[in-house]
Amino acid sequence: MASQVRPSNASLFLSTVLIWGTTWYVILGQLGVVHPVVSVSWRFLLSALLMLAICRWRGIDLRLPLAIHRLCLLQGLTLFGINYCLFYTASGVLTTGLISVVFSTMVFWNALGAALFLGRTLDHRALIGGLIGMFGLMVLFAGEVSTLTFSDDTLFSLGLCLVATLCASTGNIVSAKTQALGISVWSTTAFGMLYGGGLVLAGAWMWGIPLRFEWTAVYIGSLAYLVVFGSVIAFASYLTLLGRIGPGRVAYATVAFPVVAVLMSVLFEGFKPDLWSGVAVVVVLAGNWIALSHSKQKPACVSVPR
Repeated sequence: MASQVRPSNASLFLSTVLIWGTTWYVILGQLGVVHPVVSVSWRFLLSALLMLAICRWRGIDLRLPLAIHRLCLLQGLTLFGINYCLFYTASGVLTTGLISVVFSTMVFWNALGAALFLGRTLDHRALIGGLIGMFGLMVLFAGEVSTLTFSDDTLFSLGLCLVATLCASTGNIVSAKTQALGISVWSTTAFGMLYGGGLVLAGAWMWGIPLRFEWTAVYIGSLAYLVVFGSVIAFASYLTLLGRIGPGRVAYATVAFPVVAVLMSVLFEGFKPDLWSGVAVVVVLAGNWIALSHSKQKPACVSVPR
């Protein structure tokens, strides 16, 4: 068995934010010949195989009870399936700024879900920090928010983003529950990705979407980055941190990583920040400190499945 090093909470959070902040740019390499839904399935099926191999290398037991497999199936369907498919669809109408504002509401859904389904008290610091962070994002993407027109397509796409966020939050709560039961986050995430990627691929086939693959350096390179960094490392970091500090506080990563995405745009897409961009970053960092600073919280109360 490989030796295991326990990473700090700060390193887990920074890994998640920095990696997911860069994937917004890398995903552009996935758009083109292959339908986005099919690209999602390739991403998580390959990620699942890599995570399963890591589990075997680390000596993590992959023999899970049927009840846990059902939870993995739910996690895969919500966090690695519907969530990504809906966001990819909405991105054809909405800007990334608007999508990030909607996605940042997961701070509230996670906190409410933890209270309703895990027996935890509402984390008020996370809620306050999340609200401040959302305001910072709205300032950061003020230009995109101000041009929002409530056409039928826009409203429908905003609805897709909200459903996708709720699905992602559901997957978060499921992961928190399995970790509270003492199940390795690596094994449950591996099976979740396997089930999610498989269900997406089956759905694409049923809807008549061509199951293609693009054999170009850009597509393969971006897919490799999304598999290794955007999925395996980032999700392992995020979900591990979720098990330590709770769903409400960890969801603040959804507020922080759009800031990294903006920095990527400055470096590679010629975006020119102004004074308001600086103010927005300060506001997001202030919310970050409030949400992630210590707050007393009751431990989760869950029952072992039979």
